[in-house]
Amino acid sequence: MSVALPRWLAVLVILSWGFLKVPWEIRMTKAQRLATVGVTGPSAVALREKLGQGLVLAALGGFRGLAANALLLEAHGAWEEKQWVRVRSALEMATLLQPRVALFWDLASWHLAWNAAVAAEQYSENTSETRKRMEARKWVEAGRILLERGTKAVPEKSLLFQRLGDLYWQRLADYQAAAACYREALTKSDVPPYLERFVGYALDKAGDQEGALEYFRQLRLSMGNPPDPARKPEVVDREISRLENELRKGREGARR
Repeated sequence: MSVALPRWLAVLVILSWGFLKVPWEIRMTKAQRLATVGVTGPSAVALREKLGQGLVLAALGGFRGLAANALLLEAHGAWEEKQWVRVRSALEMATLLQPRVALFWDLASWHLAWNAAVAAEQYSENTSETRKRMEARKWVEAGRILLERGTKAVPEKSLLFQRLGDLYWQRLADYQAAAACYREALTKSDVPPYLERFVGYALDKAGDQEGALEYFRQLRLSMGNPPDPARKPEVVDREISRLENELRKGREGARR
């Protein structure tokens, strides 16, 4: 009995050390990844696996911007060769390295939702039109997801909300969603003046002429008197007149 006791104590010591060591090693690993590439978890693993050795060394050395720019060049070369999987991989890694730079998200989504999608629609070797549309929709969705992530990474900028609205309008024909994105962009301090009219355009495109007319009327009132010419009040007046005429004709036709 006296011989067995030290063995049990040794086992308990080893187990206790294991329970203490594992969380410590996990914290140390996370701290190391955060210090080297600025991210932890699966993202850090993805960077190590997908970036080449030279880019890894650049990231580890604190040159994340240079590594991201190199990835943009790689994506451009892959785009010229129509290697869309390579384009997507390089651009996703670039956004991971520089998540606070809106340009990276904008460029990445454009390559996927427009270039790759159009290539799938028009230049694919697949003879099935249904499969072509499905492949194109996959790339559009990839671009949309990137932009959604971008708006969360750079929420104070209007650009990515505007681009997301453009994507909903031009690639998904979801005009209500486009209007919502444009509205969100209008809450940002750097929004371009012309974008305020696009909410009304999107509502009209969605078939909500009453909503579009009300929006343009409120927009015109917000311009003051005299209005700021940079906000193009004459364009808003023209849209109000057009919508009023179309709605009046629609009501007259319904009464006949």
